[in-house]
Amino acid sequence: MTDIFKDLSDIWDRLFSHRPFLQGEIKYFLSEFDKKSYRADEENLNKIGELISDIKDKKIERFLQSSGENLYSLNSTISKALNLSQEILDQENNIISEEDLKTKEELHERRQKELETFKSDLKTRYESIDKDIEDKVEAIKIHFEEDINKLIADNQ
Repeated sequence: MTDIFKDLSDIWDRLFSHRPFLQGEIKYFLSEFDKKSYRADEENLNKIGELISDIKDKKIERFLQSSGENLYSLNSTISKALNLSQEILDQENNIISEEDLKTKEELHERRQKELETFKSDLKTRYESIDKDIEDKVEAIKIHFEEDINKLIADNQ
């Protein structure tokens, strides 16, 4: 009876257990995948090698030649752009200067008025000082004349 159970178990495993079949299919799939990916990787590496050698042999020289030609034009273009930006900046400064000019003109007019006021005050002060000096000179002359007259009167 154990033989029968053993045979039945063996038959059941063969009919319903797909493990060995699946393992075989998986191994086959992996081996095919590895072969294809190896070939694809090899092809990609060959293409990359060809591109690198093409760039090294041809395109670097072309780049150096064209860059030598284009750098001059690039430099002149950048110089033009710089000049234009400087002109725009100068125009902006002029606009600001015109606005400042209005305030500067107002300040100038105010300072002119202050200067005129200062000059007139200074002139009146000078006149006052000159008058005081003339008065003092007159007082000193009168005093010296009186002293001289007293000396003359005392000496006689």
